[in-house]
Amino acid sequence: MALIFNNLNAIKSLNTNFLNKIKKIIKQILNDYEFKEGKIIINLVNDNELLQINKNFLNHDYYTDIIVFNEIKNNYLFAELYISYDRLIENANKYNQSIENETARLIIHGILHSCGEDDNDEKSKQSMTIKENYYLNFY
Repeated sequence: MALIFNNLNAIKSLNTNFLNKIKKIIKQILNDYEFKEGKIIINLVNDNELLQINKNFLNHDYYTDIIVFNEIKNNYLFAELYISYDRLIENANKYNQSIENETARLIIHGILHSCGEDDNDEKSKQSMTIKENYYLNFY
């Protein structure tokens, strides 16, 4: 699997050990959802950059922590995740989590969306959180 991080230096504490664990988690999710490993690109951006993506591509005029674009070809999953490091740090502080743990949660969240999971209502949000927690245990 090609796993590419862009602007990783935005979060200084992420290291090779973290990247290896994330890669393992992503592989597990793809295996569980019966997808083959395509290319996954994870972009760390600021709030304003993500707001512009949200406006331009989704016609939403509000801040968010993650936006995902994905494509499935011949059962290979290709995904591009855009994560706001401003929101990531805010959420880590708000929920008393480490930066690494919150980063892992957002990546897992994005990959689950790419695999077809939704969180549009309260029931699906709870289901998504349960799945996130399950995969965080691999971390």
